[in-house]
Amino acid sequence: MITRLKELLFQNRGAKQTIVKNVFWLSVGQIGSRLIRAAIIIYAARILGAAEYGIFSYIIGLAGFFTIFADLGISPLMTREIASHPEKRSIYFANALRIKAVLISITAALIVFVAPKFSNIEEAIALLPFVALLVIFDNLRDFIFAYFRGIEKMEREAFLTVIMNATIALTGFIILYFYKTTGALLFSYIASVAILSIVSFYFIKDLIKGIFKNFDKMIFKQFIRDCWPLAFTGLFGIFMLNIDIVMLGWWRTPEEIGYYSASQRIVQILYTLPAILAGAAFPAMTRFIKQNELIRARNLNEKSMTFLYLIAVPLAIGGVILSSPLIEFIFGKAYLPAAISFQILITTVLIQFPGAIFSNLIMAHNQQKKFIKYVAIGSFSNVFFNTLLIPLYGISGSAIATLISQFAYFAPVWVKIKQISDFKTIRHLKKIIVAGVVMGIFGYFLNRFFGLNVLINIILSAIIYFGILYLLKENILEELKSLLSRAKK
Repeated sequence: MITRLKELLFQNRGAKQTIVKNVFWLSVGQIGSRLIRAAIIIYAARILGAAEYGIFSYIIGLAGFFTIFADLGISPLMTREIASHPEKRSIYFANALRIKAVLISITAALIVFVAPKFSNIEEAIALLPFVALLVIFDNLRDFIFAYFRGIEKMEREAFLTVIMNATIALTGFIILYFYKTTGALLFSYIASVAILSIVSFYFIKDLIKGIFKNFDKMIFKQFIRDCWPLAFTGLFGIFMLNIDIVMLGWWRTPEEIGYYSASQRIVQILYTLPAILAGAAFPAMTRFIKQNELIRARNLNEKSMTFLYLIAVPLAIGGVILSSPLIEFIFGKAYLPAAISFQILITTVLIQFPGAIFSNLIMAHNQQKKFIKYVAIGSFSNVFFNTLLIPLYGISGSAIATLISQFAYFAPVWVKIKQISDFKTIRHLKKIIVAGVVMGIFGYFLNRFFGLNVLINIILSAIIYFGILYLLKENILEELKSLLSRAKK
């Protein structure tokens, strides 16, 4: 049994097993660590209050807006090339790191000297130079993790990510106990991420030694040529995560930013789920396409999409129904004004979850340039509708703008990506939708007429959901059952 588990979780023995291994370790790293970090965020939101927590969220969002310049697609590009050409991994790493160092330096300068000009919240400006340090260390860490994904060693990423977030939580609790300020929370983040970034370099010390001798002019130019379309794609993600907070800071108060950040925080944690599966499947998807195994690529794509909707449908339905008790349970009654914006934002999982697979397909097929115009449409629509709706409806207007802009981007992308890599989706979702609707009705009655504790409601609703899927003999459950049974043998 122990030997089987070691083979399953620490070796790469085939496409399915490797994806399962990658999903497991990315789940441990991302979900486990984010739950740890969520604990300190919830504690901070309760201790600091909506105004101080709003300032913290604002400076992170404002700095995050400029992080589009910190990567420009270099990290996922390196992951793709290392997965496709493992014999050249040291060369690809060295050339990518050179570019990354320049981009991080530019980003830090922008945060220090340009970001303050975008802020109408005076309390945030003094903290921005320190946020620049956080961005530097965080991006170096992400770059190293991109290398781990290229060689499909996600267990290293999981270990380091859990350690980092546990450190953030521990230092955060201690510092906030003595100093209940935004700056105290920020400094706990900086110290923890800096330590982890330094530790991460230990795992790649041999690659660092060859950074100068492995310089390749042709590969360097290839990165420059191929990365800029990815930069525009990344721009959409940056807009989705940060532009709302920045624009709320122009028209609304720190308290309202705090409410919006609370609802956004939960949804962003959920966005981790598709990123885990997409990241785990990306190396295999890249190999299949490079080797022209299009049927295997299509099957992997359809199963991934079905699995993501298996999670997204109950999250969206349950989130809308249980928004108020969920917000109150997590952040307290003071944050109940966040419930409506949460109801709107939670529906974006139906768009964002499959979007992670689309990004994989675009990268694997090297079709980034063809999708730039859709990135521009999505980003512009977000700014336009935020400008239109925030002054009228506040945080609810910002949430609506996010929903509209995500649809404006992903709808045409879905159509175009099907032309490049045909796949079926709707035919696989009928049972999932039926189970989700029944679960939603059940959860609504438990909440509306019995006032059941939200956690108990979620557990019972989940049992109903998966019980119906089992009775309907949903294929994706059979796939998961098969994989788990192999691991036990």
